[in-house]
Amino acid sequence: MTTYIRDSSGAQSAIWTFGSRSEPVRPACGILELTSPEAASFDWLVPWWNADIAGDAAMELFLAVETQGSWSRWYPMGRWSKVPSTFACADAAAKVETDTLVLEAKASRYKLKVEVSPGAGGTGSVVIRRLGVLARERGLARSRASLELLAESAIAAPCRSQMVEAEEIRGRICSPTCGAMALQSLGLDYPTAFVAADCYDAGAKIYGNWAFNVASLWRLGARARLGFFPSIEAASALLKAGSLIIASIRFGEGKLSGAPIGKTNGHLVLLTGLKKDESGAWRVLVNDPAAANPAGVRRDYDLEEFERAWTGVGYIIEDRVGS
Repeated sequence: MTTYIRDSSGAQSAIWTFGSRSEPVRPACGILELTSPEAASFDWLVPWWNADIAGDAAMELFLAVETQGSWSRWYPMGRWSKVPSTFACADAAAKVETDTLVLEAKASRYKLKVEVSPGAGGTGSVVIRRLGVLARERGLARSRASLELLAESAIAAPCRSQMVEAEEIRGRICSPTCGAMALQSLGLDYPTAFVAADCYDAGAKIYGNWAFNVASLWRLGARARLGFFPSIEAASALLKAGSLIIASIRFGEGKLSGAPIGKTNGHLVLLTGLKKDESGAWRVLVNDPAAANPAGVRRDYDLEEFERAWTGVGYIIEDRVGS
């Protein structure tokens, strides 16, 4: 089944669903190719997936794009296995920035290819559950929320601070720390360092690969996907329904009042809800893992400041796998 959505900011989301956990679906001959359902204009793409991998098996993902009727080469978007890894790649037409394919010119369609290997001895296996791709034009602005459409909500997610972890990783694990909080909220209580190790990108040597974090959440028991939000309005219904969202933010010095860090080129926080303060102004409820300790993790930010900080990208944690 294919689901295709285009939002008000021009972002497009395609999701291919292959079956439930009791229905193993594998690519024929080890290769699966999918083409975007309809033409659109984009210059930015990020793939993501949910897959069950056993033994030494691996799956490698590639993207190709169509520009003016001609298809590009296949660009490598990562190898998912026991030791996940991405590979730097660039030419005159595009470059792979860890988890993202950035194009020099706008394209009209894309193809996604997955190659599966059973690993040493041929004993491993890969079962793909869902594949997705986000695509958008980088120059299109995100919209502001229609305040009358927002709904108050609050999810009591456990609090964890990345800053209490080992010194060599504490400044780099905001994403898996948010993932660990989300997993614990579903009753899946793993040490933060374990969650970080599971999503570590051995190629880029980072813990913040978007696709790897979504794939790791699935591997650890949470049904998750990658989404693009044109505004906080688009997240409100999901939060009201109980779905946590891990949001990618960046902001300049002093541009997010009350944050535990003054500025950032890239940070992730766990969205837990929305509320109105005593003056009637909207606040965004978050668990911010950059707090010095768990007691300071739960925070609320001004809605307009947060919307300016949010890149629009977020991991959506839907429920436990099998629920």
